[in-house]
Amino acid sequence: MSKALIVTVGGSDEPIVSFIKTHKDTTDFIYFICSGGKVPQASSPAVDDRINGKPQKKCRKCGTIIEESISGKESIIKQSGYKDKYEKVELNNPDDFDEVYKKTYETIEKAKQNYNEIIADFTGGTKTMSSVLTMLAGLDFKIKLSLVKGRRKNTEKTSSDSIPIILNVDLPRSDSILKIADILISKKLYYSACSILKDLLQEGLKQDISEKVRHKYDCCHAFALWDSFEYDSAYNILNNYTKYYGDKFSYLLKILKKNKSSGYEPVFDLVSNAERQADNGYYDNATSRIYRALELFSQTLLIAKFQIDTSHLEKSSDKINMEKWNKYKNEKGEIQIGLKLSYELLNELKDEIGEVYFNKKSEFIDNIKIRNDSKLAHGNSPISETDWKKIILFCKEYLKSCCQKIGINPEYPRLPDKIL
Repeated sequence: MSKALIVTVGGSDEPIVSFIKTHKDTTDFIYFICSGGKVPQASSPAVDDRINGKPQKKCRKCGTIIEESISGKESIIKQSGYKDKYEKVELNNPDDFDEVYKKTYETIEKAKQNYNEIIADFTGGTKTMSSVLTMLAGLDFKIKLSLVKGRRKNTEKTSSDSIPIILNVDLPRSDSILKIADILISKKLYYSACSILKDLLQEGLKQDISEKVRHKYDCCHAFALWDSFEYDSAYNILNNYTKYYGDKFSYLLKILKKNKSSGYEPVFDLVSNAERQADNGYYDNATSRIYRALELFSQTLLIAKFQIDTSHLEKSSDKINMEKWNKYKNEKGEIQIGLKLSYELLNELKDEIGEVYFNKKSEFIDNIKIRNDSKLAHGNSPISETDWKKIILFCKEYLKSCCQKIGINPEYPRLPDKIL
C-alpha cells in the first residue's frame, strides 16, 4: 500500500510537524499546498527553505543595534524528520478561491492516481486554503480527512502538544450522495439511483447513517424492479414498506392478482412505464412500450372473454373461421398473431372492442406506422417528441374508449418521485 499526505501550510509549524511525524514512517509522498512569492507572509519557505537564524548586529564603535536578531527556526521538513519525496504546490494568491480550488483539485487527482491511501490535513493555511481542501477531500470517500487538535494558547495557534485526528465525515459524504440520488429519483431513474446508493452502503458508514441509506436503497430498488416488470421481486421488498407506499403497493397487488382487479392493470402499468421513459427523452423506448400495451390489451381480452390465445390460434379452431387464419401457420404448425391481427380477430368475432378498432382503424394504423418505422422496430427513423405526444394521446384515448365498452376505468399507476 502506497500512502500520500496532503497538507495546507500556514503561519504555524507545530500542527503540520505533528501531523507529519504521526504518519512519516508509512508515508511515501507529501503534497504541501502553500503560498508562494517572496513576501514575508509566504508559507512556501517554511516547508524547506527557512533561514535558520541570524545574530543581532551592533555598531563596533558605539554599540548601537543595527539589526535585530532573527530567532533560529528549522524548516518543517527538518523539524518533522521526514526524508522521503515531496512537492510544493505554490499559490500566487492563497485567498483567490478559483486558484486555490483549481490547484487543490489537481493535487488531489494526482495523488489519487499515484497512491492507494491519502490523508489530507486542513489545519494550516488561509481560510480559503483549508476550506477548499476540506470541501474537496471531505466529500471524497478515497481520502481520509485530518485535523490537528490541541489546547489553544490564543485564537490563532494550537499548542505544541496537539494531536492529528482522523475525522469521521460520513454525514456530509453520505448527504452529498443522497442529494444526487434524490435528483435521479425525481426523474424516476430508479436503477441509476440504486447504483450510487449501493456503492454508498459499501463505504462502512456509521450505523444510523447506514440505516437511512439502506431504507432509501431498498425502496428505490423495489421501484427499479417494478420499472423492469419484475413484479414479484418488487413485491418482496415493498411488502416491508407498505406504511410509506400503501397506494403503490395496493396497485402492485392488483398487477399480481393478489387483490381484486380488472385484469388490465399490466396494460396500464406499461403505459405509465412508457411515460417515464419519455419523460427522460427515450421516445423510442416509450413507443415500443405503447405498442406492447395496445397488443397486451387485446390479448388479455381474447383470453378473458373467448379463451383464445393469440400465440396458439390453432387451438381455437372451434371458435373462429380457420380458413382465414391458416395462412399464418408457421413450420411448427402454430398460428401466432400480433397487434393488428388481434384486433382484426376481435372485429371478426363481432366484439365491441373490435368495433372500436374498426372505427379508429385509420388513426390506429397511422400511429403504429410511426413505431414500425423506428429504429427499435423495422425502420431507421428515431421517434421525435412530437411523434411521441401524438402516440400517447392516441393510446390513452383509444384505451379509454375500449375500457368504457367493457365497464372499467383506466387506472395508471404513478411511481414516486421522492423516497424519504
